Amino acid sequence: MTKRGKALFKAVCLGKCKSRDLPARLNLSSLAPEMNRLWEASVREIASGVVREHAALLVWERENLRLANIVEGADDEVEPSYQLAKGQQFVGTFHTHPYVTGWLGIPFSEADIASTLVHKESIAILHSGTQIYALVRTEMTPKFVEWQVVVNQALELFKKYSRFCSFPGTVFNMNIGMFEHYNLGFYSGNIAGQLILEFRP
Repeated sequence: MTKRGKALFKAVCLGKCKSRDLPARLNLSSLAPEMNRLWEASVREIASGVVREHAALLVWERENLRLANIVEGADDEVEPSYQLAKGQQFVGTFHTHPYVTGWLGIPFSEADIASTLVHKESIAILHSGTQIYALVRTEMTPKFVEWQVVVNQALELFKKYSRFCSFPGTVFNMNIGMFEHYNLGFYSGNIAGQLILEFRP
């Protein structure tokens, strides 16, 4: 990565990147092995009808983005541990999205988006099968929102798109609508951690 690329990546991680400067690619390859391990842990019992979400805190430490405070949750929710150690700066959260049904590539839920905004995350990362997604805060993203307002907006969009889309398509379209409304950058990529900018506010 070039010097300018490193500076831009740091700006994204610390929530100081303007929409027009969002990089075309986001390289999360250094986190990929751990993210993939947590995904495998999430679905290791899927043959028995059991899945468990996993989460971690995203922190900026020693000039790198790292995962910290790994926790295991239930089949459809997980509560990250937000405690920071000395020398760590809060960036956001990572979590997995396993489904007993086997659905893969499902992006953020209404609660995920609300949590990202309420907790003022610079980046939120989600792992769903072969796909990794990231939300990125910009200078136009509101600093203060109400959880229930965000959730209600997302559910209205979900209801709208569910009339003519499959479940995966409905969730994806709901995501794009919410990113437009709240001015969030959106990246998607593969398990190697190479993400491409899909939406720029």
